[in-house]
Amino acid sequence: MPAQGATLRVEGYRDFLVACDKAGKETKREVRGTFRKVGDIVKVDASRRLADISLRSAAGYRTYVRQRGVEVDQSLRRTPRKKPDWSFTQMRRALGPSLASNEERVVGEFERAMDTVCDHFERG
Repeated sequence: MPAQGATLRVEGYRDFLVACDKAGKETKREVRGTFRKVGDIVKVDASRRLADISLRSAAGYRTYVRQRGVEVDQSLRRTPRKKPDWSFTQMRRALGPSLASNEERVVGEFERAMDTVCDHFERG
């Protein structure tokens, strides 16, 4: 189980994504869309966990596919004067536990996503 604030690492992910980017726009779009679905597992669970504290913040989570990985981030602007430790609260109460409780599912879905991407490359 990853510690809070930890990430799941995939060896060769960055190189693979760079190769997909060079393969063409359609391939890039499909690969990123497939990986985004994996990140949405954590996003949905984190939103559910945070909804009882702040519906607005819970609705602000977005999944981003970047070269360094798939991330679930808060897309809303910060309000440090109102809640100076809010980012820590979100990690501690929503994002960290969501990743920890869904670790096996995320790993399985990522493997299926890789299979889907491989099928896309085999089709041409």
